[in-house]
Amino acid sequence: MLYNLIESTMTNAIETIFDDLKNQNISFDDVRDDIKKIIIKNFKDNKSTDNLLADIQIISIDIISVSFNKQKLFSGNLDAKKVKETAEKYGFSYQTNPTKTDNGSDLLKIKTNRNDLAHGFKSFEEVGKNYNADDLLKMQKRVIYYLKAILQNIETYISNQEYLK
Repeated sequence: MLYNLIESTMTNAIETIFDDLKNQNISFDDVRDDIKKIIIKNFKDNKSTDNLLADIQIISIDIISVSFNKQKLFSGNLDAKKVKETAEKYGFSYQTNPTKTDNGSDLLKIKTNRNDLAHGFKSFEEVGKNYNADDLLKMQKRVIYYLKAILQNIETYISNQEYLK
């Protein structure tokens, strides 16, 4: 459940960036080069081009929203390293208060255990025996602090329109 919280939070946060670009009618020409690269990659990866002409009226604006596909963002591989890479790619801060978040170190454990469970490499009993209720609650708190800090960083990024040149 913690992994689902992590991935859905980050997916929705990135979607919010694209929503803001769309709602502000930001042109492709006006965004930072890093964002242009993301949009071009997204556009290139978008295999469904059948309805593209209907969706694009003003290419410099519509290419941004048409290229976004939230299902292809993280797909089971999200940890603090991936959050950092994503932050660097988009240009928002990945810095958090390490005393409250342990810099997101729990995300790797959660991702690894989630993947081991999902792929049948470990049972719930095997994973569960390594953590007592207090451990899980502490981990949960650190993860929530981490996600809140990242969301605050993204909120600042959007508010200051740091995606612009």
